[in-house]
Amino acid sequence: MAAKKSKLTPALAKRASALAEAARQRLLKQAREDLALVKRRKAEIAEAFYDIGEALLRLRKEPVPKLLGYEGFAELCTRGLQISAATAGRLIEIVQRLPRRDALKWGKERAHALIELADATPASDSPQKIDPKVLGKLDPKTATTREIQSLAQKVRAQKKRRPTRGRTTTAEERALASKLQASLRKSGARTATVEAVATKPGASAKLRIELPADAVAALRDAAAAVHRR
Repeated sequence: MAAKKSKLTPALAKRASALAEAARQRLLKQAREDLALVKRRKAEIAEAFYDIGEALLRLRKEPVPKLLGYEGFAELCTRGLQISAATAGRLIEIVQRLPRRDALKWGKERAHALIELADATPASDSPQKIDPKVLGKLDPKTATTREIQSLAQKVRAQKKRRPTRGRTTTAEERALASKLQASLRKSGARTATVEAVATKPGASAKLRIELPADAVAALRDAAAAVHRR
């Protein structure tokens, strides 16, 4: 004759239910903590590439590599950090060209793809603002990184088919810088310097002006004088 199964008393059943609920709550608490941890670490990973780029930018400055015992920055990267100089260069370029907020919003690969596209266009575009004529139907906000890279490659190929100025300054731009410098010094800013700085191929140069802060008024007069000539 089979033995009868003993039934739990109400008190024991209540205790078993309480223990099961306590175990469930512990599991739920740990799961929520793990979920928060993953989200937090994902954010840290996303931010890490920009922090690394900032550190690499500082490490690249002379005489830092030699102080650390390396021949140059490339050796510091390959031997000291086990990363390629090209990878380091891309991270540095992101830091130099984009504010942290935009870089973190886009991510490393997408940010660099937009930089490449901006550099490929014939206009003086920035990664945040690219000529709509170049973009066509491509929306940078929704396009994939691969689509942005593909467009940059296409624009570069088109540029190769026609001659461009190259990454240099023209005689006219250098002459303008020289005239502005002379005019500034004549206006009283005797230590002022003006240099024509090349930008990207096909784009006009920029003028780099250095003068004392108390001589800013002379800049307006000098620019007006050059414009009248």
